[in-house]
Amino acid sequence: MKKLCCIVLLMVGCIPVFSQTFSLMADSIRKYRGVPGLVYAVFDADKILDIGASGVREFRKKDSIRITDRFYTGTNTTAFTAYLAARLADAGKLQWNTTVLKALPEINGKTMKLYHSVTIRQLLAQRAGIRPYTEAEDQKGIPLLTGSKPEQRRAFATLVMKGTPLLIVDSSQPVYSVAGTAIAAAMMEKITGKAWEELIGQYISKPLNLSIRFGLPRLADSLQPYGHGEIAGVLQPEFGHTTIPAIAPATDINISIKDYILFMQDMLKALQHKKSVISSIAAEQLLSATPGMAMGWENETWNKLRINHFLGKSALFSTYTMIIREKNIGIIVLCNSGTVSGKSAVLNFGRMLREYYCQ
Repeated sequence: MKKLCCIVLLMVGCIPVFSQTFSLMADSIRKYRGVPGLVYAVFDADKILDIGASGVREFRKKDSIRITDRFYTGTNTTAFTAYLAARLADAGKLQWNTTVLKALPEINGKTMKLYHSVTIRQLLAQRAGIRPYTEAEDQKGIPLLTGSKPEQRRAFATLVMKGTPLLIVDSSQPVYSVAGTAIAAAMMEKITGKAWEELIGQYISKPLNLSIRFGLPRLADSLQPYGHGEIAGVLQPEFGHTTIPAIAPATDINISIKDYILFMQDMLKALQHKKSVISSIAAEQLLSATPGMAMGWENETWNKLRINHFLGKSALFSTYTMIIREKNIGIIVLCNSGTVSGKSAVLNFGRMLREYYCQ
């Protein structure tokens, strides 16, 4: 780690003030962490300040990563699902205090009653006491569900809410839960009569002119990057990964970094009360409704600045996103490795970009 810090400090000192690209730093961190490919961007509400790509689409191959490539967002998908909920709230389709029982009356008599009064805000703020289902072993335990995707998600919601909560509902201590986000999505589907995938298209992709897809990028396009994980300590391209429709609203979006920027710029515009798709009130709810973790975003204070961030995890890709509202700055770092090293790479580089642009 000391070696990496020395390399970074030397590079930062050599970068011209008038043209910051950080491409050499990204390449050094990627190589140091053993990550095949990495892309990053720094931007404000209206323009891109820096953007770059380093590495390859597949480990030990020569096919270079490109800015236009698509990356799997993993658990950062929760931010998109929370944004969807905010858009539905703006449209009067739901309220933040809408309860599980009101949205899904069919669960009555089939689940523990203490979940009936849980609200969509509590679910998305990770304060509903729902079992996480973030680990591969937990997800392997999800039974084979049948029917349409919305039907599978409602069945999964019923299954999850039969279990004892991990902690007291609405605890001040959030516990991130893939299942909690999936239940929130099931509520939105029942209220609107539309599948989560269709709602993402209607309320996010179309108004922001984004290309959002579902599943691993290579499933629909063989030219996209491979995701990578470890088998017996050896980095391997995609292996044994299948999408589970029940938890897709918390894990399953893929997007290019340029479209990801547009998504986050809409949040920055809303915070500045500029013309935006999401309302300023809704953006504040997503970022600040509850301390520590709001809806799709963690929040904290750093150097007297309010920081919203989230480390998106999956078995094959890693994502780190950040908003620094007082500086009107957004940061995205994506890589095609879901290993501990991949997560460390996006986290470390994201924080280094923050240090520079928010000093």
